[in-house]
Amino acid sequence: MLIITNRNINKSNFKNGVGDHEAFGDAPNSKGINEVRLATANKIDEKWQVELIKEPSVITQKNIPSKKQFIALRDKLTSEKKNCVFFVHGFNQSFKKNLEKSLEIEKQHKVEVIVFSWPSNPGGFKTKEYRHAKRTAIASVPALDATLEKMGEYLKEPFNREALENCDIKFSFMTYSLGNFLFQNYVINSAYESETAIFDNVVLCQADVDNDSHASWVNLIAAGKRVYVTINENDWVLKWSDVNFQKNRLGRTAQNLNSTNATYFDFTNGEDVGKTHGLFYEETNTTVKNFFTAVLNGKKGEDSTEMTYDPLSNAYTF
Repeated sequence: MLIITNRNINKSNFKNGVGDHEAFGDAPNSKGINEVRLATANKIDEKWQVELIKEPSVITQKNIPSKKQFIALRDKLTSEKKNCVFFVHGFNQSFKKNLEKSLEIEKQHKVEVIVFSWPSNPGGFKTKEYRHAKRTAIASVPALDATLEKMGEYLKEPFNREALENCDIKFSFMTYSLGNFLFQNYVINSAYESETAIFDNVVLCQADVDNDSHASWVNLIAAGKRVYVTINENDWVLKWSDVNFQKNRLGRTAQNLNSTNATYFDFTNGEDVGKTHGLFYEETNTTVKNFFTAVLNGKKGEDSTEMTYDPLSNAYTF
């Protein structure tokens, strides 16, 4: 998988250019949180091998890295007949946790993952650390903007949409939990210029953002085809956020689902869903799994399940 990160690099972790799951830490890049490094990650014999990409290794507004890795990725997708997902993780994720979840996406849904790994793990799962992570998320907006801007350039010749369509590759985008707060602040930022239109599907998975007035920014999201929002009213992680901040979370609320741009999927009453937060990787039922496999492969979630549309809630439900 390809790693794009504004985390600090642990240079002592690298030997002959290769590090492991501790290659990047939990603090912002010491050179500036808006400077983003590129790396590749592979798990071999249960050990992570992380290799920093050079020529150059960072993305900034003035520094456009080589297209070689993206061209190589296109060729890999073509040869392996895989689709691709750009993944933005949530709160309290170490670099290792981020790698493991991304690997689960690849294994369960048969896709290639590009990881945007931001420093969301300030050292605990308490209100103080959560607020710190939210500030870091806001500060990471320019890094995400620069990344998607450059990827948009790479989707031009030779890594272009026509080439993707000819080889039938789909490109989707998923933000998870507090990663949606980062994405929300990006969308409402003046820097946002519909860069996400390069993705077939945009998936807001268990969004740790306010349900109230969410349509005001979700309606602004550009997607090549569709925008999805997932919900579990019993989500235990988002319940913690609800209790601490007295505001209903989008990913835990089946009311006021009023974005004209999004399609809502409420998995609350699904078999074995229970209090699950990690719907895209934790084991629940085949309907949930089929939904994520479909949307992460650029297909319609509506066609992948037996869930039915409820006009009263404006959501697909069990």
